[in-house]
Amino acid sequence: MELVTLDAVEFTFFPVALETGKVAHRAMFIGTLALPVVVIYRADGKRSARIAFDVPRDVAKAKHYADHADVVRDAIGQAIRDNLFDNPPEATNALANDAPRWPGNLQLART
Repeated sequence: MELVTLDAVEFTFFPVALETGKVAHRAMFIGTLALPVVVIYRADGKRSARIAFDVPRDVAKAKHYADHADVVRDAIGQAIRDNLFDNPPEATNALANDAPRWPGNLQLART
């Protein structure tokens, strides 16, 4: 049986394009670059809603992700484009191949 090592990397960001732009958010990358998952949430814990993205294998392959930050930037970009910060879905989203890459400041979180 082959053992697969999963990465878990957490970033802090401020989605300034939103009304909540002054509130720190966290984005956690879990998985591998070939099959990642991203979960976005408020760092202060005030809202319990989470925005989760599964990245379909064909999307990950087409985008040729080089690092965790690029995957997270695409998830943030899609969340902003689709207004998910103000209307978080109950279900997990599939990251779209046309998700815009968010250009804002993304910092490794201190845990």
